Amino acid sequence: MGAIKYIVAMMFVLLAVPAMAAQDETVVVEAEGMILLGDDSTIGQAKASALNNARRSALEKVTGVEVHGSSMVYNYQLINDLVITATKGIIVKESVIKSSCTVKDEQVSCSARILATVKPLHTERRGDFAVTKAVVHRYGSEASKMNPVFQSKDEVQIHAAVNSDAWLYLFNVDQNGNVTRLYPNEYAQANIITAGKELVFPEPAMREAGMKLKVATPKGVKKAVESVLVIATKGKKSLLEGNIENPTITDLMRELSEIDPSQWVEKTVGYEVRE
Repeated sequence: MGAIKYIVAMMFVLLAVPAMAAQDETVVVEAEGMILLGDDSTIGQAKASALNNARRSALEKVTGVEVHGSSMVYNYQLINDLVITATKGIIVKESVIKSSCTVKDEQVSCSARILATVKPLHTERRGDFAVTKAVVHRYGSEASKMNPVFQSKDEVQIHAAVNSDAWLYLFNVDQNGNVTRLYPNEYAQANIITAGKELVFPEPAMREAGMKLKVATPKGVKKAVESVLVIATKGKKSLLEGNIENPTITDLMRELSEIDPSQWVEKTVGYEVRE
């Protein structure tokens, strides 16, 4: 799973692939992604990044939006680029046709081919509704807000704000697209956040009650880059509250695609965890 967890016994993880919804039309495309294995990366990481590139390619094919991301494994800017592309379309269904790695001239490359169902989105109806702040930082450290690189077992906090009264939802997305809802949860109920007010998670009262967020590298991995996905909605929603076993970003996007795009916005922030 991913690199962030509650000390209270629950694992929470993230990566980001958000978007909005509009009409009911969908387009089915086949897309491929490829990546070269970096010096400090594993085969698993490279396969995950190749899959993300395939998703990005599928969105580009349908929306016509070209995104230039880094080709290096685990550059979280690539994740954010994928999110930017997804603001023009949502992958509501996908199946992996092929995922493999090859070695040529001592260079390892991994590729993935997917069949994706993409729903184009028309976000011009959003107006100026926006997430104005999304930050993950080491608890008690202002410096880490500018450079979100953490050591395994560091405690972190998330800060988020919106320019309009809204309901906020926090998700963690790992390198494989697995999603964990961080907030709200059974210990912290959702409340409407007024325009300009910061949501701090966990807030001081939660920390005093023993609820803390700590990051950790996945088992067998020395470095991981994941993302916190902040979603704001103008009305209270039930996102990933059903009995979905091991939800993925596709499950979340499918639910978001059913909401009018003028009613929700998103922002993603990447972070790195080192052993």
